[in-house]
Amino acid sequence: MVASVRRVQTEARIAVDPAALADVLKVLARHNPGLSKTALEATGKVMAVVSAAASRLSVEQQRRVAGSDSELARAVEAVVEGLATGVARKLIELPVEKPVEISQGSGLGRTLDLDEGRRRLVEFAKPVRLEDWAGPVAGPGDIEKMFGTKRSTLHEWQKRGAVIGLLKGERKHVFPLAQFVDGRPVEGMPQVMRIIGHPRAAWQWLIQTKPSLGETPLDGLKSGRLHEVLDAASRDFG
Repeated sequence: MVASVRRVQTEARIAVDPAALADVLKVLARHNPGLSKTALEATGKVMAVVSAAASRLSVEQQRRVAGSDSELARAVEAVVEGLATGVARKLIELPVEKPVEISQGSGLGRTLDLDEGRRRLVEFAKPVRLEDWAGPVAGPGDIEKMFGTKRSTLHEWQKRGAVIGLLKGERKHVFPLAQFVDGRPVEGMPQVMRIIGHPRAAWQWLIQTKPSLGETPLDGLKSGRLHEVLDAASRDFG
């Protein structure tokens, strides 16, 4: 038995601006006077589509593409050749040795009432100290002793999102020390807070390693990778 699997086409297509395509064709014609009209139009369309597709990528993705000229050339060449020979439009045939087995799951099971749900949640959840997940923290008084930062200044920083304060107890706020560099807030924190909004969620995100960054977003801010960190925050919370 052979099953034919058709290519899935997404509804979101890359739109190529006709004016941009016209500009590309003019440049190609000026630098390639011997190129035929058919080749000129085909080359121009490829360049315009690649440009439009690249503009939709994040800054980090654009840097990866731009940093690998040979791989980019091979990828574009393979796609163009596939379209020219019709390979890209063919059906993909997958051999199936056995008939497809149709099965049905057992479902979600019995619905719990509110009291039973709360009881099980208490048994499952384990209390964790704030310092165990957030790292070393300090209150306004300790911050003033360590860095010489006045309480009013710290409050102003917190108010505009330049530092993150975490609620400890009912009313007391403490501040993770890792967000300070030479006694001042790390650059870029207000932009991150505008994207994420909630201080606790923001700090949890900042101190967890992001594969796309190769480090924690907080370390990324400290190493000057502000735009990459903001791109990552927008993808996760935008």
